[in-house]
Amino acid sequence: MDNSFEITFFSDSKYEEITAEISYKDQILCQLNKDKGPENIEIEFFSDARLLADQDRMKFSLSTFLQVITEATEELKIS
Repeated sequence: MDNSFEITFFSDSKYEEITAEISYKDQILCQLNKDKGPENIEIEFFSDARLLADQDRMKFSLSTFLQVITEATEELKIS
């Protein structure tokens, strides 16, 4: 996985189940939750949680992002 991405698993009082947060260069991108079951994981995007400097704008490989999403989803299903 590209080390610019980070996956953090935690319990959030807004959700019944554990959630996964995906960040890019310390900027929160999205959060995954499995409140509707492991086969119906929902994704919520956060575009304005923090702003990156222009040189660190959120532009990255689609295949890398899909790999990160897949990794987080698989780990969330078993947790």
